[in-house]
Amino acid sequence: MQPLPDLSVSDRLVVNQTGFTLWVASFRQTLHTTPAGWFVAAWMAWGRVPDKNLLLWLVLFFAVWMMGLLSIDRALKDGCDQQTHGPRLRVMAALDGMAWGLLGWLLAGHDVLLDAIMVALLCGVSAVNAQVYVSYIRGYYLQSGLMWSISVLGLASHANQQYTVDLIVAFSVFQVLMFYHSSRIANRVREGIALQLSNAALAQQLRGLLTKVRIDAATDALTGQGNRRALDALLKQQLEFSVSTGQPFSILMLDIDFFKKINDVHGHLVGDEALRSFAQRVREGLRQGDVCTRYGGEEFLIVLPLTPLQIALEVAERLRLAVEAEPLPTTPPLAITVSIGAATYKTGQTVDALMAAADSALYKSKRSGRNQVQS
Repeated sequence: MQPLPDLSVSDRLVVNQTGFTLWVASFRQTLHTTPAGWFVAAWMAWGRVPDKNLLLWLVLFFAVWMMGLLSIDRALKDGCDQQTHGPRLRVMAALDGMAWGLLGWLLAGHDVLLDAIMVALLCGVSAVNAQVYVSYIRGYYLQSGLMWSISVLGLASHANQQYTVDLIVAFSVFQVLMFYHSSRIANRVREGIALQLSNAALAQQLRGLLTKVRIDAATDALTGQGNRRALDALLKQQLEFSVSTGQPFSILMLDIDFFKKINDVHGHLVGDEALRSFAQRVREGLRQGDVCTRYGGEEFLIVLPLTPLQIALEVAERLRLAVEAEPLPTTPPLAITVSIGAATYKTGQTVDALMAAADSALYKSKRSGRNQVQS
């Protein structure tokens, strides 16, 4: 088994664990069909070999089969960790190979045609297991290697019988070819697993990147709140929901009072810091489900889903008081106030009309002396 190129140790462990898990699941399915192989062997051997030999083989195989199923079920129940369950399951693979190999010891040497049939059956078992163990080739080497060696030794003990040597040579050549081709295929499978894991990791990175791009595209870089793009999409969504359900929603338009003075006196860097701190304070005062966006400059717009006008006015007043309560933690600390205009969606109203209503309420608040809520 060739090492996987360009993979870290941790990635190789993941590939090996994945291959082991796939093998365990395939091994379990194969064990469920194994009794069919017993039936074929017993049917062909019936009357041609001593009954005690056939019965002994069936009993031994049944015991191995039951232990294999129990071991696999336990591994699957415990999460199929290779470090924990690998040694036990490799022993079961070896016992499975031994049970098949005992065909050569217990059932061969009594009939030339039967010997040929048994070798053909073992070739078929090896071919089937090459597919079962393709993601865990070490198990295949162990299982088929023991099957081949025990059966060949059993056949060799009857070497005086006609065609026995030919059968041994034919089975050996077949097994060598199976080992060679299975090894190459197994490497391709492991490379495929590694590629799938790499692609999955890349896809996850791309999804994360696309999510970040979408978030960045809808987020105001300065304050971390939604931008006009996000606001337009949200208002469209809320409008469609209200039209279809009849449920109200409201918006609040906020404007920091005398913000130009902050920039003129303290500079734009302090002004930017004030905007970030203001946005943070507003966000902390919102309910779950409310969304704050930066509308432009020192203006912010808040969307209040499922909120009638009276509740919107209460939310707005709570925000106004929270802003007025203590200075922003800027350098230097700034005591500010905010004017707020509230508007609630009315049936048949467009988004532009709703925005105009909130804007009109905001200017009403400013004309009335600022630091207040109007609708």
